[in-house]
Amino acid sequence: MKAGTRDLRHSLIAIARAGLAGLTFLIPVVARAGNDSRTTIVETRGKNQTNTVITHDEWDEWDGWDDYNRTLIQLQRESLSSQEEQAREAGRVRRRDEIEKSQEKSSVEHEAYFDAILEDSQAALKAPQGVYYRKPGYSAAEGPGSDVRTVEVGGFTYRYDQGLFWLHQGSSYTVVTAPVGAIVDKLPQGVTRIVSGKASVWYFFGSFFGEKGGTYEVIKPAAGLTVFYLPDGYSQEKVKGVARYRFGDILFKPVFIQGILAYQVVEP
Repeated sequence: MKAGTRDLRHSLIAIARAGLAGLTFLIPVVARAGNDSRTTIVETRGKNQTNTVITHDEWDEWDGWDDYNRTLIQLQRESLSSQEEQAREAGRVRRRDEIEKSQEKSSVEHEAYFDAILEDSQAALKAPQGVYYRKPGYSAAEGPGSDVRTVEVGGFTYRYDQGLFWLHQGSSYTVVTAPVGAIVDKLPQGVTRIVSGKASVWYFFGSFFGEKGGTYEVIKPAAGLTVFYLPDGYSQEKVKGVARYRFGDILFKPVFIQGILAYQVVEP
């Protein structure tokens, strides 16, 4: 080999080494090992780790520009692979966010739909038809009918007729909610029987009656009793953001029984 060719070869090798040295400064994590005259470059990108092995033979020097170019191409491919994985992870994050937002939207729509059903339920329309009834607060000069009974509870005198309790106030009579403890001799027409444990409870427009020695006593219903209508005169309120219905001292919550809207007694 001529001297000029030999000098040119050494110059190219020096340039290649300088280029490789400059390339290693661009790699975040570098580890060098001197085993068997080989140099190992370890590149870590995010969660992915890529090992790049560059063979450096001290005797034969670099195998020309082909080795150098192959090294650059390999590093570029590894960098591209890392970018593609990052793009895929970003796509997965976006899809998870979209699913969570969709679930939140579905939950809000379901709650709005449920509230709309409650607002439009008109619970009193499900009451027995053709039954004599007046909601609490109704006043009349004539008062109850001829079959009226007098009931004493808590120092007050009530008139009882066909399931309704009246108070005489001045020149008029006013319907009130059934006073707990009142005892009547018969149940009104349209009463609904509810089985509660081993006993029976009778329901009539917001009032609950229990049997007592051949008579019937107005009782406070136990939590869990369920009815399928509420009387006119109930009020709606929110308890911890959930709809509740109140009639007198009794609080109900809406429930669905086999797809039918019902009302269950809850603790105040």
